[in-house]
Amino acid sequence: MKLRLAKITTVVLGLVLSLNVLAGDNSIYINQSGSNSNISITQDGATNTVQGIQGVGTDSTTPAKINGDNNNVTINQVGSGNTLSFGIQTTVANGIANGNNYSYSVTGNDATAVINSNNSGAGTSASNNVTVTQSGNTANLNLNVLGTNNNFTATTAGGASNSIVASIKGTGNTDNITMNGGGANTLNLTQGDSVNASTDGTVTLSSTGSTNTFGITQTGGTSGSSIIIGGYNAVGTNASGALLGSSNTITIAQTGANDNTLVLGLTGSSNTFGITQTATGGNNVANIQSNGSSNTWTVHQTR
Repeated sequence: MKLRLAKITTVVLGLVLSLNVLAGDNSIYINQSGSNSNISITQDGATNTVQGIQGVGTDSTTPAKINGDNNNVTINQVGSGNTLSFGIQTTVANGIANGNNYSYSVTGNDATAVINSNNSGAGTSASNNVTVTQSGNTANLNLNVLGTNNNFTATTAGGASNSIVASIKGTGNTDNITMNGGGANTLNLTQGDSVNASTDGTVTLSSTGSTNTFGITQTGGTSGSSIIIGGYNAVGTNASGALLGSSNTITIAQTGANDNTLVLGLTGSSNTFGITQTATGGNNVANIQSNGSSNTWTVHQTR
C-alpha cells in the first residue's frame, strides 16, 4: 500500500496534519510551505519512505521539504528498511521560539535517515531543535546543520552497527549524543570548519557498550568550544557518569582562536584515544579520568 501526499501548502497559520500509515511499502512525499504548522507522521511496516515530491529531474533521494518557521514536525517509522530524506528550509530565526522543532524516531533494522537543515542553501537555519531516536541494528543517520543556536539531540540504542554522521556549522550550536545498548557503534561529528567556525559550540557524548568508535572535530571561533565525553569527577577515583565499555577508540581534534575544553571520563579496558588541542589566542584544558587497563593515550596541546 502506498500513500502519496503530492503537496501540502500552508496558506493560513496553524496547519495541523496527522498521518498514520500501516502495512508494508509505505511512501509519503511532502512539499510543505508556511509557518506555525503541526505535522505528525507514523509509518508502521517494512520499507517505509518519507521523501520529496517525485517529478521531472528528481530521484529517490529528493528530500521532503518543510519550508517556514515555528513548525512542529514529528515522524515515526516502525519496521525494517526505513528511509527518511528530509530537507528543512527556514528564514533567519531570532530565538528558539521562532525556530522549528523536528523529531524523528525509527524502530527496526536497516534504517537510513538524511536530514539537512539548510536545504535551501541560504545558511539561515537558525534556532531549530532536531531530535533523533534510533532503535535497532544498522540504523544510520546523516545530519547537516548550518546556522546559529541550533540544538541537536540523538539517541541510538538496542543494536549493533548503528552510526551517526553529523556536520554542525554556526554559532552557539549544542549537540547531545547518547549511544547505548550494543557494540560497534560509530559517531563522526564535525562542528565548524575553516569557513564556518563553531563559536560557542558544545558537544556532549555518553555511551555504554563496547567496540565504539567516536571521532569529534571542533573548529572554534573567538569564543572557544567544549566537548564532554562520559563524565568527570575531580574528587575521588571514580568518574561520574563515565563512558563505559571496552575496545573504544576516541579521536578528538579542537582548534580555534580561543579556549578549548575537553572533559573525558573513561571506564573500561583496551581503550585508545588521541587528543589534539590548538588554541591560538586562548587556553587548552583537558580533564581526563580513566579507570581500566591497556589504555593508549596521545595528547597534543599547542598554544
